[in-house]
Amino acid sequence: MTHHFTEITNPDDLQIVRDIAASIWPETFRSILSQEQITYMMNMMYAPEVMEKEFHNGYHFLLRYVDDAPAGYMVWSPWEEAPQTTAKLHKLYLLSKYHRQGYGHAMLDHVADQCRKHGFQDLILAVNKQNTRAYHTYLKNGYTTFRSVKIDIGNGFFMDDYWMKRPLL
Repeated sequence: MTHHFTEITNPDDLQIVRDIAASIWPETFRSILSQEQITYMMNMMYAPEVMEKEFHNGYHFLLRYVDDAPAGYMVWSPWEEAPQTTAKLHKLYLLSKYHRQGYGHAMLDHVADQCRKHGFQDLILAVNKQNTRAYHTYLKNGYTTFRSVKIDIGNGFFMDDYWMKRPLL
């Protein structure tokens, strides 16, 4: 198997991320969130205009390829609370057929390397409190929980997350 990472440099290629998300999100969250909340959050985060705004505001969209096919994606940017020192991993998703093969670990390492090269000291992320597989993966990869949040995202829906941090130095 051949595999590599690519950073999206053309906003037209953001559709690749949307296509992967449309496959991953319902499977990942069907036991955690209602179908209504999944649909709402997909529209909130993956609408073309939302992603294009993020792209033009300095978010980095990275694709993970396996055998020349997109297998997952990562999105990161400077964290607004500490933009000089801390980066935030907004999204990291991998198609389930590639789970438990080391690809997710490699994706986490790749993002950490990218953030380190940009001079960041820490990398943070948010994970749904009920997404125990992802939570434990992050713990195994050097992340620790530093905040528990329940954020109203509208329409009667909430993001009930742990915020986790990994030092990059």
